[in-house]
Amino acid sequence: MRKMSRILLVAVLLLVVYATQAQTVSPVDFMRLNPYQLRSNPAANLPYNSVLSVAIGNVGLDVRNTSLRYDNLFEFDAEGRPASVSLTKFANSLKEDNFTGFNANWELFTFYRRLVEGAISINYGVKVQGDARYNDGLFKLLGYGNGAFVGEDNPAFVDMKLNAMAYQELAVGYQYNLTEQLSVGGRAKLLFGLFDVKTEAFNATIYTDPESYALRIQESVAMRLAMPNVVYADGSGRLKTDGRFGLGELFRNPGLALDLGAEYHINPQFSLVAAVHDLGFIHWGKNSIDVKGQINDAGQFYDNGDFLFEGLNVDELQLIISDDWYRGEFLDTLQRYFQLQYDPLSSYTTSLNTNLLIRGNFDLDAHNRFSAQAQGCFLGTGFRPAFTVAYCGSFWDNLNVCVSYTAMPESYDNIGLGLSAMIKTCNIYLTTNNLLGVFKPLNTSAYNVQLGIVFNMFVPGKRFVDESNKPSYLE
Repeated sequence: MRKMSRILLVAVLLLVVYATQAQTVSPVDFMRLNPYQLRSNPAANLPYNSVLSVAIGNVGLDVRNTSLRYDNLFEFDAEGRPASVSLTKFANSLKEDNFTGFNANWELFTFYRRLVEGAISINYGVKVQGDARYNDGLFKLLGYGNGAFVGEDNPAFVDMKLNAMAYQELAVGYQYNLTEQLSVGGRAKLLFGLFDVKTEAFNATIYTDPESYALRIQESVAMRLAMPNVVYADGSGRLKTDGRFGLGELFRNPGLALDLGAEYHINPQFSLVAAVHDLGFIHWGKNSIDVKGQINDAGQFYDNGDFLFEGLNVDELQLIISDDWYRGEFLDTLQRYFQLQYDPLSSYTTSLNTNLLIRGNFDLDAHNRFSAQAQGCFLGTGFRPAFTVAYCGSFWDNLNVCVSYTAMPESYDNIGLGLSAMIKTCNIYLTTNNLLGVFKPLNTSAYNVQLGIVFNMFVPGKRFVDESNKPSYLE
């Protein structure tokens, strides 16, 4: 027992120490009267005979960023009103590595039923998620101009990565008490991809000659995307749309995933939870497209794979200013230098954003719980952890309150609040992981909101459905 506890403690510390970027956590994860706690802990014992929700059971939005701030984008007057956009101020506020991401989920159907042994759950919903990582190069170039990047050893380097996907999820879960102290749970999930964008490279290097101020641009773009029966690459290497979209297109990109969890009660007060979520993949088939980008040979500005701009003569500059036709032709020519090439792919596979968590709970009594949790998610642009402490209390058998604090790199002001009210068999809840962000949304680095209405068959006054089956360690 002591050896197991030490191993779990070391794992928690590793998750906390290995902190590189941000991830948000919802108070729903800790609310014992909310059936969607099963999403974070598949091994949880719910205090209900059955649960049912249709269309509005769980709707959630999670936005996070490390650098985008309203206060950093504007210069303000004496009254505190934005007077002008300041690209230099914004560029100086950025770091070498910046991150922005979001998750959205809409649970369309949920069913939970306690059996003679264990419990079964069925869920169907839609998820959309994306993340972007970018350096400060583009914004410094826009803010300071290429005059700040002169010389062979001082180029402007722009680097971006974008990953996004949307998919349907049909999950079947089962929870079982192996012993009086140990419960386990899992969810097998059948997935159907809707769209996907996967970036391997999206960067440019811009050199400025110290004598002539000529610009030399090198570019590299490599992406894969899938948008079933909506877009495709024709023989010319350009992207086309056919506009047809049948019901069958919703089920063309299959995938599989697994959630696993275990909860171990050390004694009547202390318990440990470990879980892994979204361990799986989606296989993208029809209309999968490979996107490549490099400098194309479109005329006078092409130089051995680079775009070399040494300036315009007076006559060319005069025509661009005064002649609409010439200006349009010139801009079209510039666009051909940077045109992307689209080629069809037979298929490709992407992994889900796998999430790990380890949680410790202290039950003061049957109605008051304190928790500490380390959580981390593997995104397309890296590993993003978070550490949370929370208090969750249930009052009068129909009110559940959760207060949490989450620390993440670049974000240390995440005070969460969750409220859940039982009105007969109707459970209505609303949560956010950043209460302060409600009052300053444009300067908040992480924000999460979840809400829903669920119908529960609840036994008032009892933590478990059948008190005669309550495990002895809770006596």
